[in-house]
This record gives sequence, C-alpha cells and structure tokens, in this order.
Amino acid sequence: MLFWAVLVLATLLLACWLLRLSARRADLTPRRRQFLATIGGALLACAIWSLYHLTSFTPAGGFGTRHPDIMLGVSLVVAMVGCGLAIGNVALLIDKQASSKASSGIDALTGLQTRSQLEISIRNSIRRCGPDGRFAVALVDLDRFKGVNDTLGHEVGDLILRQTAQRLRTVVGQRETLARISSDEFLAVLPKIEQEGALPAICRKILHAVSEPLTVGSHKIHITSSIGVAVYPDDGADVSTLLRKVDTALDRAKAAGRGDFRIFNPEVDKALLERLALENDLRHALGRNEFLLAYQPEFDLQTGEVVSMEALLRWRRPTGEFISPAKFIPVAEETGVIVPLSQWVLETACRELNDLRSSLEYSPRFAVNLSPRQFQQDNLVEMIISTLEKYQVAPGNLELEITEGSLMDDPEKAAFSLHRLRQHGIATAIDDFGTGYSSLSYLRRFPIDKLKMDRAFVTDIQVDKDSAALAESILRMAHQLGLKVVAEGVELPEQLDLLRHLRCDAAQGFLLARPMFLPELTGFLLDHQEKG
Repeated sequence: MLFWAVLVLATLLLACWLLRLSARRADLTPRRRQFLATIGGALLACAIWSLYHLTSFTPAGGFGTRHPDIMLGVSLVVAMVGCGLAIGNVALLIDKQASSKASSGIDALTGLQTRSQLEISIRNSIRRCGPDGRFAVALVDLDRFKGVNDTLGHEVGDLILRQTAQRLRTVVGQRETLARISSDEFLAVLPKIEQEGALPAICRKILHAVSEPLTVGSHKIHITSSIGVAVYPDDGADVSTLLRKVDTALDRAKAAGRGDFRIFNPEVDKALLERLALENDLRHALGRNEFLLAYQPEFDLQTGEVVSMEALLRWRRPTGEFISPAKFIPVAEETGVIVPLSQWVLETACRELNDLRSSLEYSPRFAVNLSPRQFQQDNLVEMIISTLEKYQVAPGNLELEITEGSLMDDPEKAAFSLHRLRQHGIATAIDDFGTGYSSLSYLRRFPIDKLKMDRAFVTDIQVDKDSAALAESILRMAHQLGLKVVAEGVELPEQLDLLRHLRCDAAQGFLLARPMFLPELTGFLLDHQEKG
C-alpha cells in the first residue's frame, strides 16, 4: 500500500516538474517544449487516473486499492494519450502565438513594438509631420541591468523589464510609439515637444518613473536609467540618422555618470563621435602596422655623452598623418589597448636596438615607458625577462620608466615588482616627477634608480626664482637618496647652463636632440661618437 502511494506521488511530482520546465525555459525549441508538455500531461493523467480508479475508501473509513481490469487499462492509455496530446498542443500553440507576435513586430515579453516595427512607426511619424513638424526619439537604457539579471536570475530580470515597460507606457502615453529594441533598451517617440521645456520635462518623468523601487519577492530593487534624445528634423531627417544620433546622445549620458539624460548636440557630440572613431581606429592600428618608435637621447651634463635613449610611440595613419600621443595614449589606457601596445613597444625597441648595436661599437642603453595598467600585471617581470632573452638584450641595457601614480595604486605590489626587476639588473626611473605626489618621502620604499624631473620645473627655470628653487630642492634631496636626476624639456641654452650649475646629472630636450626614427638615430650616434 505504501509503495503504491509513493509511486503515484512520484508520478504526480514528475508530471508537475515537466510541465513547469516546458512553461518556464525560454531557451527550449518549440518541438522540445511540446515534447516535455506531452510527457508531463500523460504522467499527470496517469496519476489522476490511478487515484480515481485504483483507490477506494472502505466503509470503516480506511484507504484501500482496487486491482485494474482490461477495460480500466484501456481507459488509462486513452487518458494518458488524450491528456498528453492536449497539453502538448496547447504548449505548441502558445509558442506559435509568441512567434507570431515577434514576426508581427510585437515583443513577446513586454507587448511593446520590436525594432523592425519601430522603424516603420518612425517612418510613419516622419511622413505625418512633413518637413515643418517636429518630434523626438528617446532611447532609454537600464543602467547595469546585466548585473541584476545575472545575480537575481532571468525570471527577475523579465519581471523588471515588464514593469519598466508598463511605467514607460504610463509616462509616454497609451497611443504613442514605444518599443523594446534590445535586451535592456527601450525607445519612445515623443511628438508633443513644441512647448519650451517640454522635452526635458518628459525625460525627467521617465527617469523618475524608472527609478521607483521595484519589489520582487523578498528583494527591493532600485534601477536607474540613462536617456539619449534626438529631434526630427534638427538631428536627422531619416530613421537611420535619428537612431545613430540618439545612440550617440545616450553614450554621452552614460559617460557623464549615468542616471541622467542628454539631448543630441552637434557641437558637443562631434567630439564624442571623433573619439569613438579614434577608438575604433586605435583597435586596428596595431594589426595594420601603423605604429613606429622614435628615440630621444638623454645626455650626461658633465661629459656630454649619450647615456640612454627613450623609446617614444608614434602613430602614423595610412594617409601619413601623425596622431599626437597626448590624444591616443589616454584612449589606449581606457580601452585596454595599451597592454598589447606596450608589449609591442618593448619587443620593437629590443629588435631595433639590436640592429643599432651592429652599427655601433657598443650596446646602447634604452628606456621604455610602462603604462599603469601594464605595471599592475602579475606576469610583468616574466614578460620583460622573456622578451630580453628572445632578442638577446642584456638586462642592464634596459631602463623602465613609470609614473608616480603607478607606484601608489598598489604600493606593496609595486615594491615587490621593482625589487624583482632590480634583482635581474633592470633599472627603473620615475617619469614626469613632481606632477603626481610631489614628495620624495615615499621613494624610500621603492628601489628606484633615477628621477626624470618634469618639464614644468624646467620651462621657466632661467627667469623664475621659484622654479629654480624647486628644481634645486629636488636635485639636492634626490642626490641625498642616491638617485640620479634627468631634466626633461630642455629647450634653451640658459636652462642647460643653470641645470649644470645645479649639478643635474642628465638632460633631455629639443635643444640637445629631437626624437628620431632608427635610420636618423643611427647616423646621429655615429656622428656623436666620432666627435666624442
């Protein structure tokens, strides 16, 4: 008796689980959903049939079982087949309805228009307005929705999207065009914007409506949004242009910190479009061999000898135009392109300095800049050593230049990496010293060999007493710590004379030598060697 009850209960639970699976899983194909629903329906019919036909209550109030006969067996098969097919076909019908909605331009989850239907609606709005009418398109993006979706699950994410769609519909109006165009982006057509201030007011209402807390089970969820807006015909007279401009405006809203709106501005957004184009070109420039290295020598101020050569990255586009490092280096840092780019600089410098060594009677020393992001890599030291070994460059011929900020991002890790580099015989220098923490006290913690005094301390050193006093203080304290100092940006003879007087160790600047590509550098060093 107990066995029979457990068997019936297990059948019932399995049936419920299969039916729930077929209803909830969004990634199932229609045929697989129908199959699961059919099996679940058949098992459900079996469980119900068993409870009805094979159990009975005795007069004494007990619970008993009846033995099935042939007719009951036939009725069981009929019930299972009939119920299974019925529920399976219902599941298939629901899938077809959802597919029909999607093909007809209706999003199955929110009931809003899809992107394809939206484009038709915008074209209709353009046709109705004509050249003299105006309307706006507002692109609403749910901030960091992916994190919420991944953390709380897709069911919660779907509920958030449905409630957001309802809130947007309330703000925009029941008759206006509203679409869900991607997983977490909605686009609304706003026709009533003629009155001054109407458009910003609608955007604020949308931001407020979306940001109202959502209660999902035991979770109270706060979602913010960012909005980009473009206006017809001011920002575009066709669908593709309007959608491109509204996307640009949304990017600017996100860049400003999210949770706000931005209306497309041709002057302001021109800079953003240029930056996006620069970022795209930068991602492909390395593969297209558009980068070059120029080398700027550093000179010993007592002997006049070249003590090192700094490798400087240059970007030359196919048109021959050079892009300023001040323009593309920050973009490379933000996008992460700086990591493979820095590796390329080190490898190229090693290879070219090998070529240079074959033309000279000595092995020149060269300096390479490390980006803050590259300096934080766990395999930094191994990568540098393997590159030096690959090109047979002695570690003593390499000098690494890092910024003050790179050291202070993670001081303990920085100190560990610098100690390991020193153990391998690689020297390190602080680049642009004085523009960051402007303190020598922290240098005791790090095994640094050299400071490169920023050009800001050199520019007016010959005419400004304060600049001269600051430079003298840096030199005095650095020498007390056993550090050499290189003055950057030396462009005038008076600056060079004063730096010699202050006992600066070395200098670098246009007065002494401009950055040179390898062929020119080879000739310069040979001439300098002969004169020496």
